Amino acid sequence: MKTWLTTLILSLSTLGLAHADVATTQQNLKKNFPEIPVSAVNTTPVKGVYEVITEGQIVYTNDDAQYFFVGNLVDPKNQRNLTAERMQQLNKIDVSTLPLNQAIKHVKGNGKRTLYIFSDPDCPYCQRLEKELTAVDNVTIYLFLFPLTTLHPNAETIATQIWCSKNQYQAWQDYLLNHKAPTASQKCSTPIQKNLALGQKLNINGTPTMYLKNGERIAGAMQAGQLNTLLDQAQ
Repeated sequence: MKTWLTTLILSLSTLGLAHADVATTQQNLKKNFPEIPVSAVNTTPVKGVYEVITEGQIVYTNDDAQYFFVGNLVDPKNQRNLTAERMQQLNKIDVSTLPLNQAIKHVKGNGKRTLYIFSDPDCPYCQRLEKELTAVDNVTIYLFLFPLTTLHPNAETIATQIWCSKNQYQAWQDYLLNHKAPTASQKCSTPIQKNLALGQKLNINGTPTMYLKNGERIAGAMQAGQLNTLLDQAQ
């Protein structure tokens, strides 16, 4: 009993110390970098190194919070990228909360798998993804028009015309795959501004960005074979 009690006391003491160190790091971050919005500070497997989550990104610091370490924390023995794993956890969402009325729905085959895509019509990587999607079947796609006008000034105009088209997804494919400009007017109401606000909330800063049925996030274009595997795993 004495051994058990001693172990318990030591464990609680260590836990309290860990919380104190996190609290100290948070205080030092606020003092040294008040302009940086810090969402959370967590411990890492490396003694004295803390994970700092800021604006959807991960950096590392120590309890003095004088410097930041930017990069991946890797466990070579177990061949794990700990930073990438944490980012995957942080970026995971509950897809049931996505406003599907703001997306273009397209069903291929039996539609049993689901893919949510935030895409810019003038983004080269989005065009590459759309080409790969021609080899992906049995999927329901929810396409959120997400024009990044700072990179592609005409993208919002094109996205508006696509949304206002009678066959929205066909107009999307015609533009991205065949370079055929949409002909619809720009006089209908669109969810584009709502999509941009949603993307900001989800820390989406590049296209294409995809979400699987299990809420996992995929950034960038991907080959059809790899995407098929992930879609199957997410069921």
